[in-house]
Amino acid sequence: MKSHFWAAAALCCISVSVLITSCDVDDIPTSGNAIVNINTATLYDKLGITDLMTETMSEYDFVTVVDTVLVYDQQGLLVAKEGTESSSLETVSIDLSDLPLGAYTVVAWQTTSRGIDPSWPLVDEEKLSTVHLIIQPFLTAPTATYAIGMYSTTLTIGNTTETIQADMEPMGSVVDFRVDGFTSESDYSRIALYAWTSDVFINGFYLDPSRQEEERWVHPDNTPEWTHSMGLIIPLMPQKQFFTLAHGENKELRAYGLNKTTKKEKYLYDALFTLNPGTNATFYFDLDKYAYQPPYFGLTEDFSDWKAARDDEYLISDPFIQWGADYQAVRNHVESKMWWRPYNDDLEADEHGWFRYYRIARRLFEVYYFKTEDGKDLFRTFVYTDTDIPTVRAYYHIKKQGFTLKGILRYPEEPGRNYLYFLSPDGKTQALLLEYETGNWQIFYMPTDPKDLARIIPTPLT
Repeated sequence: MKSHFWAAAALCCISVSVLITSCDVDDIPTSGNAIVNINTATLYDKLGITDLMTETMSEYDFVTVVDTVLVYDQQGLLVAKEGTESSSLETVSIDLSDLPLGAYTVVAWQTTSRGIDPSWPLVDEEKLSTVHLIIQPFLTAPTATYAIGMYSTTLTIGNTTETIQADMEPMGSVVDFRVDGFTSESDYSRIALYAWTSDVFINGFYLDPSRQEEERWVHPDNTPEWTHSMGLIIPLMPQKQFFTLAHGENKELRAYGLNKTTKKEKYLYDALFTLNPGTNATFYFDLDKYAYQPPYFGLTEDFSDWKAARDDEYLISDPFIQWGADYQAVRNHVESKMWWRPYNDDLEADEHGWFRYYRIARRLFEVYYFKTEDGKDLFRTFVYTDTDIPTVRAYYHIKKQGFTLKGILRYPEEPGRNYLYFLSPDGKTQALLLEYETGNWQIFYMPTDPKDLARIIPTPLT
């Protein structure tokens, strides 16, 4: 019995020895591969600038699309960096070879190169917690071709080759800056568009996907009141598209013109719109009419319809004239328009009642009067200008609203003043147009007063 046991034990040892020697330790995998596929057109499709990118790359052969991939281990340390360039919008593949088995964080971004230093240099890339992009100092007005897209995911390297489909998400917005009426004869040699910082100036962003919301943005040590100009327009270039990291609710953009004589910038216009990463927006105004026509700052896809519906012969104003309404009803009406801007902070009082100003265009205002301090009982609305906007604009604006000219109204207590008197279709509202000797004018809307009707002097005007 004992001899059989030792014989079996010896046989077992021989079998184990054979098994061990027959398995080469070099055959056990210690690393693996991954492939990252990127459709380079996706970023520009989402920003609505695919045609622009295609035209730019066709015209300038030194413009290329650059895609870069970084791989970080579980300690957040960089273990691989790969990239590729392409001269057309196509799907590119980036190979990640010989990565040790394990779990990783993969981040990728896409932008363009113009054959010079990168427009968005990579900074502090050795750690995932610190790696970020910043804009080159000389790129104060990056065109849309400098748009950035980002992608991130987790990756586990095992015995098979992993495949990643990386769809880039825009990290900023494209603003289409347009100005009509800007020629070589204008008072300005250029017009610049700026983003109001509201104490937050952004010049880059972090790639770490764990950073969310405002944590992802890079802010310089010295925060200027204004960013550098988002874009410049000169008379021979009436349209320009720009990429910006500016974002936020009711983001304010302001346009300034560089005066040819004084060589100083003059404020022209500002407007508000909510910019989110991936937004394609248009900022537009007409330099010849900006005193009485508001700008457009909204989605680019809606701009053509807005511009087609705009009538250049009339003011753009939609006064609220539902008498007896409260302050909130007025606010809901006025503040639903894209062009409104507050002119005073809230209701104020004068000898007539409690009022609120709104700026409708650069030099065009709407004012609403209420009978009580808490904004009850709207009883008067007026539209006015403090500059020399032609009175005929106001005249045709009232006619367009459906009012009928009834004649001239003169008040005994205001000798020498002639009001053009208009009546609404339902007869409940009267509109009085008064032109001042300075060339300014006002339109007063109020409930119809029978005493005023009795004072009307007929006029042949229509």
